[in-house]
Amino acid sequence: MLKTILTKMLFEKRWTLALWFVASTATIVGISMIFPPIRDTMGQMLGSVPESMKNWFGSAETWQTFAGFAGQEIYTQMSMLIVVMAIVFGAAFAAGDEHDGTLLMVLARPVRRSSLFVQKYAALFVMVTVVASTYFFGAVLGGWILSEPVPYAVSLQASVMVWLLGLSLATVTYAIGAATGRKGLAGLVVGFYAFVAYFIASLSTATDIVDKLSYGSLFRYVAAPEVIAGGLNVGHVAVFVVVIIVSLVVALPIFARRDLKTR
Repeated sequence: MLKTILTKMLFEKRWTLALWFVASTATIVGISMIFPPIRDTMGQMLGSVPESMKNWFGSAETWQTFAGFAGQEIYTQMSMLIVVMAIVFGAAFAAGDEHDGTLLMVLARPVRRSSLFVQKYAALFVMVTVVASTYFFGAVLGGWILSEPVPYAVSLQASVMVWLLGLSLATVTYAIGAATGRKGLAGLVVGFYAFVAYFIASLSTATDIVDKLSYGSLFRYVAAPEVIAGGLNVGHVAVFVVVIIVSLVVALPIFARRDLKTR
């Protein structure tokens, strides 16, 4: 018998989580397969790419190694995969039960709101972590299939940054949903932010104004090509940690005290 909200949620989402794991891994392996034909093509094309677009496409040298390709393509451009998952589940876990009218039934049992908040977030944490792990496994498997050298340590570090991005956006979405009880609002606000922030970070070298604006984009701090080249940036990790902690600290007391909506 499932005795906790955490285990109950994970059990209920087990097939959804398995589907995301398989689909995400297969997508990343599939993306890896384009490395050989794109290696020479991108090397020639990037000679004519404007400087303002280099942050989006990378340098010619980036595409000559599988690690460089993974940093630019898998860990940067494909990061939107986990972002979508994070926002969808963050909104559903926070306000889904309230939206469906079942949250009051759950709270009718001997469970405190704070405990409910923490356990539902723990389930979200586990799901984001599992999906984030596909970036590492998918890249490694893709490298093996192509017989390309895979730097495991830096691949793991780049995957950690993608995980922190997904977890941060999932946490913000969860916090907004828990604080307001509005599932749609949480998803819309964070989804819009992610869309705009992605393009701002990608075009950060276009002008000084865009570069300054990019400091407000969490995508800037993933910095996968830089991680591949030089390892983790502690300052960038700290940005994600602060976003996660502040979101939870602000949302928990609001959720614990506000009136819950009924259908």
